[in-house]
Amino acid sequence: MSPARLAVGPEEIDHPQSFRVVNGGRSPVDVTVDRVGFTMDGTGRMVFGHDAPRSAASWLRVTPADFRLAPGAKRSVTVRIDPPPRPEPGGYQVALLFVTPAGTGEGGIKLDRAIGTPIYPTVPGPVDTSVSVDGLTTPSGFTTGGPVDFTATVDNVGTVHRDFLAPRGLKVDVNGYDVPFPDFTLPRGVGRTVTARWTNPPFMCVCHATVSVSGTGGTSRRSVTLVILPLRFLGALLAVAVALYVLAWLSRRRRRARVLGETRASRARDTPAQEGCDAPAPSGGPPVRDGRDDPARVGGEG
Repeated sequence: MSPARLAVGPEEIDHPQSFRVVNGGRSPVDVTVDRVGFTMDGTGRMVFGHDAPRSAASWLRVTPADFRLAPGAKRSVTVRIDPPPRPEPGGYQVALLFVTPAGTGEGGIKLDRAIGTPIYPTVPGPVDTSVSVDGLTTPSGFTTGGPVDFTATVDNVGTVHRDFLAPRGLKVDVNGYDVPFPDFTLPRGVGRTVTARWTNPPFMCVCHATVSVSGTGGTSRRSVTLVILPLRFLGALLAVAVALYVLAWLSRRRRRARVLGETRASRARDTPAQEGCDAPAPSGGPPVRDGRDDPARVGGEG
């Protein structure tokens, strides 16, 4: 079924809109087209209800509302929007439900299948496109590397729905990098929390991230600071540096010990032995013998 969603501007609200329904199965199906109001929860899930705020369910005229579709066949469904007299300007929402019976399930329970298509009509007149960014966070202000998730809370405080679709979708500006959020639509009066993943952050940085949205009331902006520091890599570098320092210190110590040993050995070789050596003669005379090797004295003692 296409289109999957439809935004109808003020200049198009009186024009008929067309949807195409295709039976991609192998059996004929009976299709019933219903209209129901809806809103969205904080995760973007559609919540249907006939009492949903700003519902335009009673404005739609669908042709045909019931039909049978053969296998592989296609069918166009025309929708006309007929607002009541003097409606309040701004945005409304309604969902077309294409319902097909799916037979009987366990216990004899009949199960129907339905595909919902949101329609966002805007009534002519002054509108407010203001959006408030109420928060921007990361799991923590510090990480050792990517990927990094940024989570923003966005509230539609204006009077019309806001589309955040690529290439003009909501983005996080991180030090000049654009990190896009997934496509989403924010109905009037609805808030939503969305997350963007930065898959390739720089190796190391003090990053300043900002999300900003402009509207009638000005620009709403939120920022957060993120520090990326690869502690494991730095720890490995520190361990290598310490190991190199220890090896250099041990090498210097061994070299110093070797030099000291060689110096001592050299001094020992250069110093004369004291035992059996001649004492120097006084006043430059002949050396004075100690008498132990005098032959005459030796003989006399005998």
